[in-house]
Amino acid sequence: MQSATQPAPASKKKPWAGIIIGALPALFLLFDGVMKLAKPPVVVETTVRLGYPESIILPLGIVLLACVAVYLIPRTSVLGAILLTGYLGGAVASHVRLGDPLFTHILSPVYFGALIWVGLSMRDDRLREHIQSGAQSASASKKALWAGIIISALPALMLLFAGSTKLAKPASVVKEFARLGYPESVILGIGILELACTVVYLIPRASVLGAILLTGYLGGAVATHVRIGDPFYNILAPILFGALIWGGLFLRDVRLRALIPLRN
Repeated sequence: MQSATQPAPASKKKPWAGIIIGALPALFLLFDGVMKLAKPPVVVETTVRLGYPESIILPLGIVLLACVAVYLIPRTSVLGAILLTGYLGGAVASHVRLGDPLFTHILSPVYFGALIWVGLSMRDDRLREHIQSGAQSASASKKALWAGIIISALPALMLLFAGSTKLAKPASVVKEFARLGYPESVILGIGILELACTVVYLIPRASVLGAILLTGYLGGAVATHVRIGDPFYNILAPILFGALIWGGLFLRDVRLRALIPLRN
């Protein structure tokens, strides 16, 4: 019988293809993390160009290497992919703020994130089927199901409200974006993206995909607050939202608990 915490490979070829596909971004991110620890001039120059102080390079390198390590451990690979998605979302936000080229800079972290999740889904049938079929609420107890629904609804409602205010673009939103270093021209696009990701999350069949997308979005929010040196609670808020998003799914679906095991 297949263990609840062991991958369920579809064929001999697919797992190996998944390992290779997942290894490509992992190797690059390992190299990137090591370079941040070494802090050569090119890394310092690039980080400063993105608007981050030099003092943040070492912590970023440690966080990146830790996330990759979690991803490379088979038992925690899904959790590692979630963490890396948030990290890569921060990279996307950094390039968007500067108005960098779309395909060569802004979308590069998106490509890496796609490779990470595609590689995992090819290695494990359960993950692919879970993303395709969505959460099966009936598999959880009634108490866990309702607790999961309530926990999921809290960040979803906040994100729907935040996305709607970005579409309306009141003066307070424009002022806040200017404080965060973003041009007014990106507000509408970010609002549409935020609403779209939240709607995908609210569709039961696509809830896992929506959670992945929102993780990247919230990672961008974390990076934005870190870049300008905001108070810790501003940095922590998007992380808590991400925890609620995945925690709600975790409670609603026992299959997700098998993919992200917290105990043996």
